[in-house]
Amino acid sequence: MTIGTWDPNADQAQISLDQLKAALAYTDPDTFPTQAPPELMPLQALMKSPRSVWQPLLEPVSTPELTELCRFFTLAEARWADWFGGDRNPVIWIYKDLKARGDVPDKALALWIKAHSENRFLPHGNLLG
Repeated sequence: MTIGTWDPNADQAQISLDQLKAALAYTDPDTFPTQAPPELMPLQALMKSPRSVWQPLLEPVSTPELTELCRFFTLAEARWADWFGGDRNPVIWIYKDLKARGDVPDKALALWIKAHSENRFLPHGNLLG
């Protein structure tokens, strides 16, 4: 007898570009909400997703928007419970995507990320793995 199968990527397939871009409204540390707005909750499922899940989501996003998404996911992990990404935080994949596009992020972005996060893996990822 089988009960069914659980697909950990099922929720991830439900994320739309509009949901991802809704996060762009929350990138200022001074006005960042204390709790995640309901429209952003689907993004929580992506906090520990591998790069292969992120690549198709990031492809249509512009470089300035990717920079702002780095800010959003940095703040989300730092300020909202259960938004921990660790060495798979989306900031890492976004930062790598910027480099792959030839849009090497400026040093100011890396310094901003480090100043607003306690995650030692941001923004470059696990340097040993």
